Amino acid sequence: MLAALLGLLVTQAPPPTAGGPGALAPTAIETARLYFIAGDLVTAREWLQRGQKKEAKVCRPALKSLAEYAFLLGKSEELTLDEARQVVELDKRISPKEPGKLTRKVIDRFVVGPLKRAEAWAMQGAAGEAVRFVDDALKVDPANPEAKALRARLLDIADGGAPWDAGR
Repeated sequence: MLAALLGLLVTQAPPPTAGGPGALAPTAIETARLYFIAGDLVTAREWLQRGQKKEAKVCRPALKSLAEYAFLLGKSEELTLDEARQVVELDKRISPKEPGKLTRKVIDRFVVGPLKRAEAWAMQGAAGEAVRFVDDALKVDPANPEAKALRARLLDIADGGAPWDAGR
């Protein structure tokens, strides 16, 4: 896991504040993002606080987003669809290229799970009802391409199009 995170860091172009093309050490924001991706919010916060002098433009907003993110995850068992959407949005603000470990759990619960349930309902012949699950997933992650494609297929089936298993 750590090797993959370091590989991600090496492949990213350093920001202008990193000290130019010869800079060897990652910046505070880059380090904070790595800890965030790994699920260590405390250390990510510490790195963002350290970076406020040199990288205030990126560290201060990320620190605010991280505080909101941590608050929402503190009540992860009672998250609503809107709060789950906020978690995903905050994750993208903090780490735009890769979701954090803790966000993946929210995505699994509020996006991947409903999409699987929608497919199961469609297999039972209830494509119209299955759209509800996809709509819930799209409330949390409106840009999800799999959910959009599944919704279009389900609506086509519900409107009298080809049955779900027509391609088998």
